[in-house]
Amino acid sequence: MGTRHYVKPEPKGRILIISPWNFPVILTLRPLIGALAAGNTVVVKPSEHTPSTSLVLQKLIGETFSKDVVSVVLGGPEEAAKLTAQDFDHINFTGGTEIGKLVMRAAAERLCSVTLELGGKSPVIVSRNAKIKRAANRISWGKFLNVGQVCIAPDYLLIEDEVYEEFKTEFEENIYKMFGKNPIYSDDLGKIVNIKHYDRILGLIKDAVKDGAQLHVPGGVLELGSERGKIAPCFLTNCSTDMGIMKEEVFGPVLPILTWNSQDELLDVINKNPNPLALYIFSSKRAEVDKFVENTRAGTTGINEVIIQVANPALGFGGVRASGIGRSNGKAFFDSLSNLRSFVESTSIPSALPLTFPPFTNFSLTLSRFISKWL
Repeated sequence: MGTRHYVKPEPKGRILIISPWNFPVILTLRPLIGALAAGNTVVVKPSEHTPSTSLVLQKLIGETFSKDVVSVVLGGPEEAAKLTAQDFDHINFTGGTEIGKLVMRAAAERLCSVTLELGGKSPVIVSRNAKIKRAANRISWGKFLNVGQVCIAPDYLLIEDEVYEEFKTEFEENIYKMFGKNPIYSDDLGKIVNIKHYDRILGLIKDAVKDGAQLHVPGGVLELGSERGKIAPCFLTNCSTDMGIMKEEVFGPVLPILTWNSQDELLDVINKNPNPLALYIFSSKRAEVDKFVENTRAGTTGINEVIIQVANPALGFGGVRASGIGRSNGKAFFDSLSNLRSFVESTSIPSALPLTFPPFTNFSLTLSRFISKWL
């Protein structure tokens, strides 16, 4: 009584945005919009892996804002390290977990707050209660969007044994629907960003096959020797959790598939990995969905859908521990890039606070207890 309380958002100050290569426009401009809306000045470091896009962003931003409001720094890891060593008030980083640790370590030296959008192995659960045709349609789209180079792409599939064969048939049919009879030659199929990642993905596939997995390549051609960088949409069956492809984020157009017969077995596989950025559940039984949600942790969750949670600005987007820190998207970006300064202010209404001042009397104690209990 006798006071009013409110929060006034103020700019944090100087913001550093380090954006990734897989969606270089939206994942640069979206945090920039949030930072500017909150009244900050910004330095943007776009990815060196998409140099043409980064040059265009530098040109457009330079034509729109003065350098004392927004400046763009091009370059690779060396430039990023120099920037993170400077005295920023907040760093917004989107990328891999290992680089995210370096960013957080540098920020800790200056007690600078961070938003880290990382990644991890995002599992997809399909139960016998799912609408299998719809599940295969959604999962195939989400997995092969941007050739699998999406931080919330379905990374591996856990499907109940009873519907495994039906799903496999539908999943393969969806690949043909999206990319034609010979998917590797489709103009709608993109490329892996660079040869390093291309070789890494092929290495994961070949190691899995060597360890006993079975590779399925609709159209029959996995790669083109004459055009290094393209990998056909494919999937692996007979996988096990000790394979390299089940320990490392795939970030490519190959889906490892494991089957399960009990929910406890399924949950054990998921919970052995670090908390993912996304978890997807396909089931028409609400009680089953609730059990999966209650016994897992993830930054975001899709129920009978994939990917589209990131498109809703009303939903804060982010991970848990290894998959990220903090929330972005819409108002969540504005809040995370603001100092939410809280206020208490005296009003003309009488205050009960003097009752707590010494000396304490029976009257003041009795009255303060009455106020605490009833008002």
